[in-house]
Amino acid sequence: MHVLSPVLVVSALAAMSVPVHALDAWTVGVERGLPTYALNTEAGEVRLVCDPDRVFGPTPNGALVVRFDKDAAPDMVVVLAKSGEQARLPLKNGVATQASAEAMDWSKMVATFRDGGEFALVTSADSLTFETAPLPELACE
Repeated sequence: MHVLSPVLVVSALAAMSVPVHALDAWTVGVERGLPTYALNTEAGEVRLVCDPDRVFGPTPNGALVVRFDKDAAPDMVVVLAKSGEQARLPLKNGVATQASAEAMDWSKMVATFRDGGEFALVTSADSLTFETAPLPELACE
């Protein structure tokens, strides 16, 4: 009887070709003194603008900007986390503002982006799906 050594088994497993899934990477920047975070695909884009220091006044001033190829003018977007958590944000010209969104929904959206993993943005006619690394420094509330 021939017994395989543990080293041989581990080496064989390591040599197997396993496809690697690349995570979608946030593009982080600063515009007009505000931190911005963007995800882009051929099917659309998402851009989050934050104002954690209330640079432009004492009221919440964040914005979520979305563009869908198949839905040019949605009036609502739902952010769905893989866990089932949902955030419903009203849109006007592709923009959801922190001031016009329900505070709980805005917080759920920020938490979904901060936690990373797989999530989707869904309208009645289109959707975008992303999988990202956690974004622990995201301060957008």
